[in-house]
Amino acid sequence: MARIALIAGSTGLIGNQSLLLLLEASEYDKVIALSRKPLELQQPKLENVILTIDQLDQLATLKADDVYCCLGTTIKQAKSKEAFRKVDFDYRVALAKMLKHTGAQQFLLV
Repeated sequence: MARIALIAGSTGLIGNQSLLLLLEASEYDKVIALSRKPLELQQPKLENVILTIDQLDQLATLKADDVYCCLGTTIKQAKSKEAFRKVDFDYRVALAKMLKHTGAQQFLLV
């Protein structure tokens, strides 16, 4: 059975390593990586979807069995507690809700 993994936050330290592991995993025939800019990595089973985090509504057409969420920031990068919470909580919850509606079976949070 063909399985699809989706990973958000694939350009960060943990996300990038997780992406490489997912691409090697025989359990997945396709890996969808969400990123703000094109990934340098090219591989046949990799689909890179470019969007900003504020464009999560565009995920309504994506199908994935398992979602790996590696989104995260620091207060220094976010510059405020509100912006930090938006990335480290609000975006994660929105991603989980959106992909649950498209049929995701698992949401794994790093």
